[in-house]
Amino acid sequence: MSKQKNTQLSRADIQSLQALSPGSVVDLQISTPTAPKRVRTHYIGADFPHCLLFQLPSESKWGYLRDILVPEKEVVVRYVLEGGEGKVIALRSKVLKVITHPTNIVFIAMPSSLQTLALRKHKRWTPGIQARILIKDNNRELSTECMIVDVSQQGCRCVVEPSPDFPPLDNGKTVSLAISADSDTQIRGIIKNSSSAHAKMFYGVQFSADAEIVKKLLDRFIVEI
Repeated sequence: MSKQKNTQLSRADIQSLQALSPGSVVDLQISTPTAPKRVRTHYIGADFPHCLLFQLPSESKWGYLRDILVPEKEVVVRYVLEGGEGKVIALRSKVLKVITHPTNIVFIAMPSSLQTLALRKHKRWTPGIQARILIKDNNRELSTECMIVDVSQQGCRCVVEPSPDFPPLDNGKTVSLAISADSDTQIRGIIKNSSSAHAKMFYGVQFSADAEIVKKLLDRFIVEI
């Protein structure tokens, strides 16, 4: 692939794209006349300065995408860089082409800029959802701020700033997530996995909440860039 750089992108933006490894899971949000559709797919690679390549989501599961994922369709791609990077990246662009042979690939135009958010405490957590994570510990109710950086019908991934007032969470721990903009909405779940990176704690939460409550969360989870 060409090593020429897109002159519209800053050096930092280019480095953020180059840090995304082929095979990485990304969130693909597709605009529609009603509400955005969001699916997970995989990053294939880039052809600087022309386009980004992503795996077309499975037709058996996401068959309706054939009608909406077409050239000139606006999409938002979002991914998390962990390790030394510790940031959320979001980009907005348009579909250039979709091919289904010899494999399913969607080509997206190289964006003119990226939105970057460091995974740290911040009044405005875009492109994630500001929330609080609540637990019961020795008959006490404890909570702390968190950011939901990835979400699906089954669960979510959130980032917590370590605090002496809030203990690390073990797998199997029951938690509740309260969406900051709507404190009446709490979603129960179970910690399924955890990891630490860039002095932050990442938790994978499997929802055990009512489907309507989860839908309310999903409806709020729209990247704005």
